Amino acid sequence: MAQQDSFRIERINELVRRELVTLLKNETKDPRLSSVVITDVLTSRDLSAAKVYYTVTEQEHKEVEVLLNKAAGFFRSRLSKTIDLRHTPALRFIFDPAPNTGARIDDLLSKL
Repeated sequence: MAQQDSFRIERINELVRRELVTLLKNETKDPRLSSVVITDVLTSRDLSAAKVYYTVTEQEHKEVEVLLNKAAGFFRSRLSKTIDLRHTPALRFIFDPAPNTGARIDDLLSKL
């Protein structure tokens, strides 16, 4: 049973991630959100909450995090219309520094 649950959560995570990418691309008009890349979504087992990991440049991540979290209700309401779930999870956007770290390491390695 636990394996079925984890598979279901993984499917939901990927579905939410894809829908958020589409919403960011097509529904947001704020140019500051145009460079946002959703890297991962982790939904709680009871589907009440989801952590949405994103990446942008290091300089703009604080401003973008505020914007995304202010728009979380908008994204949640849009998700509820496109994803067939009994409860749409509350969204919390968290900056993911890992992609930037990888780029920095690649840059340092290329200089050797």
